[in-house]
Amino acid sequence: MRKYTLQELADLTGLTHGYVRDLECFSIDKTPLLETIGKFADALEIDIRQLFDDVETEKSIDN
Repeated sequence: MRKYTLQELADLTGLTHGYVRDLECFSIDKTPLLETIGKFADALEIDIRQLFDDVETEKSIDN
């Protein structure tokens, strides 16, 4: 939406380029803290709830 590069987004959030890249690629094994998600919302100038609007939860069924 804002067309930031990963480096620009990293600079705006104060996070590393590698961390932002790993989050984008889902190659990180930890869930980011709400504080970290808030940094993205601030950098994108949006309400933090917008980052969760389109998230669908997956339910796993054990067989």
